[in-house]
Amino acid sequence: MLKKQEDIYEFYFDMFNSKGWKLFIETMLEEKQSMSKSGFYEIKSELELGKLQGAIHYIDTILALENNMKNMYDEAINQQKNKNYVEQIEDGG
Repeated sequence: MLKKQEDIYEFYFDMFNSKGWKLFIETMLEEKQSMSKSGFYEIKSELELGKLQGAIHYIDTILALENNMKNMYDEAINQQKNKNYVEQIEDGG
């Protein structure tokens, strides 16, 4: 993994461990619950339904960000390990 990639993951992981991120996620969860409970009863058109679905989609994207970044990091580490292993075999070591 390149140093630049490592730095990006480190920045994200620092953010995920911050109190601000945890508060933001709590707020997003509350907003999603609020939209899910009351939002559907207030819909007057397909356009409004689409807007509500879009808002919930983006909230879900935010809520999944931490898990997705951890998975991508783990995958990058595994690829690097496999690459190193293959290089060792090719070098006869």
